[in-house]
Amino acid sequence: MGVLLIKCPNTGRQFSTGIYVDAETLARVPQEFTHTRCPYCKSDHTWLPREASLVDAIPPADWIENQGEA
Repeated sequence: MGVLLIKCPNTGRQFSTGIYVDAETLARVPQEFTHTRCPYCKSDHTWLPREASLVDAIPPADWIENQGEA
């Protein structure tokens, strides 16, 4: 299992989508647009599953659940 990261087009920083998935399941996900709120620029970003990065782990401070309203 891993977490999907996407890159903010405004800041260039990657962030967690909060979606946990394994590579096999991700490969079967339809390529439909998804929307995620960016903790950095506070905008909603539209992305396709193939544009996301699947990583094994990220530090807890980078979890989307731990991104406070700054």
